[in-house]
Amino acid sequence: MSKEKYRTLFDQAADCLLILDLDGIIRDINRTGHERLGYTRDEMIGMHITRLDPPEFAAKVPKRLDDAEKGNAYFESAHLRKDGTSMPVEINARPIELDGKKMIFSVIRDITERKKAEQKITQLAHYDELTNLPNRNLFYDRLDQAVARAKRYKEKFAVLYMDLDGFKQVNDDFGHHAGDSLLKMVAERLTENARDMDTVARVGGDEFVFILNNIDHATHVALVAMKVAESLTQPFVVNGNSYSISCSIGISIFPDDTDNQDTLVKIADDAMYMVKKSGKSNYQFFNTKPGKVPSLNNKSKAPSLRQGVLPIF
Repeated sequence: MSKEKYRTLFDQAADCLLILDLDGIIRDINRTGHERLGYTRDEMIGMHITRLDPPEFAAKVPKRLDDAEKGNAYFESAHLRKDGTSMPVEINARPIELDGKKMIFSVIRDITERKKAEQKITQLAHYDELTNLPNRNLFYDRLDQAVARAKRYKEKFAVLYMDLDGFKQVNDDFGHHAGDSLLKMVAERLTENARDMDTVARVGGDEFVFILNNIDHATHVALVAMKVAESLTQPFVVNGNSYSISCSIGISIFPDDTDNQDTLVKIADDAMYMVKKSGKSNYQFFNTKPGKVPSLNNKSKAPSLRQGVLPIF
């Protein structure tokens, strides 16, 4: 009767319950456990616990078994279901004695929903909810990384501060729903003009910022600015309506203009407003006129950039 009660309680537990020998061989598992993992009980009895672990966790199993044998061990891991899908788990393991033999009793909790909630919180903290681009917080984290890399490897990088021209009119004439759809499309086009090493972030209503890492000369930056501007001049179609906008872009260079992160963003923003004042739909480097390209004082000489002519690299 005692064994029957034990089996009933064991099988009806809401969490996966495992009994392992000290070598990591599964000696018993409850119904919740084998059903959640997609196996039958007979398939799992005699299986080594590492068969349930992705490679990055399997290597940690010997130490975790040792920790559990010595006392309570608590950790997060993942188990592979029979179909190959991964299940994040929270594991609490401790030593027990059964029939005169020392074993390990492990309570395994499925934390899939908790992990989803944590990922959602992280997403909201670091990414713009509308466009899924990095938000202001993540932009400044990436900016810190860009500064550290540039200093370490004696590189240069550029900040492009961009504001949409004509976006307010779209919002006023067609409503915020159309405006939101337009911003999503803008974000897609901006991302297409960025390399994997670069960052495109949304830092305001219709304001976006680029970090262009490891640049050789200013002409490369101007080329990106012109490609971005050109991509946005192509009409956007939202709900059957065609919208035309442009953008104004201000540019600063690290460390030529400044080696301070906050100042770097501010002067790019200032340069963008100078473009706005001078007629919009253009780019401007800090301390130059719209459309003009400064020298970056690199060993390699930057090719010339004539008005309306794109250099070929």
